[in-house]
Amino acid sequence: MTTETGSEGNGMTARHPGRLLLAGLALGCAFDLLFDGKLLGISVPIFAVLLLAGLALVARWETARIRAANLWLPAALLFFAVMSFVRASGFLLFLNISAGLALLALIAVYMAQRPVAESSLPALLIAPVEAVVLSLQHAWRSTAHVARHDLATAAKPTRRQVVPVMRGLLMAVPVLLVFTALLVSADLVFADRIEHLLSLEFLKDVGRWIRHAWVILTVGFLLAGGLAYAVRKQAAVWADRLSSAGLPRFPAVTESAVVINAVNLLFFLFVLIQVPYLFGGRLNIDPAKFTYADYARRGFAELVIVAVLTLGLILFLTILTPRTSSRQRLVFNLSATILLGLTGVMLASAFKRLLLYEMAYGFTQLRIYPHVFMVWLGILLAWFAVTLWFKPGRDLFAIGVLVTALGFVATLDLLNPDALIVHQNFRRFQEMATNQAAAGDSWRDIDAHYFSRLSEDAVPALLAVAGQATDQVRDVIDKDLRSRANAMRGDTGWRRWQSFHLSRSRAYRLLIERYGGEIGEPSSSEP
Repeated sequence: MTTETGSEGNGMTARHPGRLLLAGLALGCAFDLLFDGKLLGISVPIFAVLLLAGLALVARWETARIRAANLWLPAALLFFAVMSFVRASGFLLFLNISAGLALLALIAVYMAQRPVAESSLPALLIAPVEAVVLSLQHAWRSTAHVARHDLATAAKPTRRQVVPVMRGLLMAVPVLLVFTALLVSADLVFADRIEHLLSLEFLKDVGRWIRHAWVILTVGFLLAGGLAYAVRKQAAVWADRLSSAGLPRFPAVTESAVVINAVNLLFFLFVLIQVPYLFGGRLNIDPAKFTYADYARRGFAELVIVAVLTLGLILFLTILTPRTSSRQRLVFNLSATILLGLTGVMLASAFKRLLLYEMAYGFTQLRIYPHVFMVWLGILLAWFAVTLWFKPGRDLFAIGVLVTALGFVATLDLLNPDALIVHQNFRRFQEMATNQAAAGDSWRDIDAHYFSRLSEDAVPALLAVAGQATDQVRDVIDKDLRSRANAMRGDTGWRRWQSFHLSRSRAYRLLIERYGGEIGEPSSSEP
């Protein structure tokens, strides 16, 4: 196979484009085998390992040097791939897959280039688009190279070679017919296969074959280009253009400081008013106007939005405001740091409001997810305050955004929210039951029906608390668990080896141990 050493467009042409296309085709076949028509499970970490192995192999072919500073990217990819196999919650599965795809884009853009920690925030945000577009470009380039060079150099069959082959095929037809007739008479199984072939029933599967071929070729083409782009010799141009783009810088430090400190004054007044209510307890709230629960229930979503918008405002002014002197930097950074601090206090207020709401009404997914998000948003605010006092602040902030986003997803994975909801709500239920004279009425303080909406991650926790619950709560939980067991027993799709999932498998095993005599074991014909 010939190689090409000239540069084109955004990077050098691959040394072995044919091998790249074969590697992509192999990964496309693996994708079709692992994912087509199957539930996500162990297939996700298997495919992640195959992708990274393919990247290492291609890097060796192309003599590309992988940046040691970027080795945490494949490690993070493997973590989220494994968590897709461990956690069954639909939202967590979505977050883990999204994090994995984002990391794949960063691997394609940065793995053999500069450290991702040195990238700017716009470059990180545009990395997925860059990875897809330029991967397609490199795949097309490799395909065109193979077609242009390899096919052009292949020996063309001449008329002298074709004519004898055609004569031989014509002579073989009557011979094959005679021997086929004899073999059909000699063996019923062979006769059945020939009859099936001649009936053309296999054409019913043509549509399925075409679909598989389309998936393999499409995914393989994209992944071949992604591998070629990941090990390219030249740096990416999109990120460089974004970093070197001269953005307009119209607001001076004075105007920016006025805007920031005006917001500082508003936030200070808000914090000053709400501190007695949040930290003084029920005595500081007038029941004639609103209850403490009403106060706790409202506002946390709005305060989180305020924190996000404030972060965007400071980032926008940081990018667009020129600060040439040390005095200008001091005024701007001090004003922005104060605003970030006040925003942190408001975020703490939102955190406590949500906690009070959970104490009053129980824990749900839509309350735990924002809780974790607020913690990581607070960390990001603190990190932004630190980056304001260092050079270059934007680059440091960009890696902080990436780490906090991945940290948010990883924290949810490690917390196992569905199991946490069961344990926390049941503990709250027990505490309220002990504080009431009639414990039998306290079951209304726990929404046992909500547990049926949780994933298989919650099954071990539900089995653990069912035996300690009152009769009414236990009946609700038992009904839900039996329904889950029957549904899982009737659905064989999750028992395919590609769909094997740790949480689903564990839940089914525990349910069979608990209710096996009532729902029956799966039949031996089920895979």
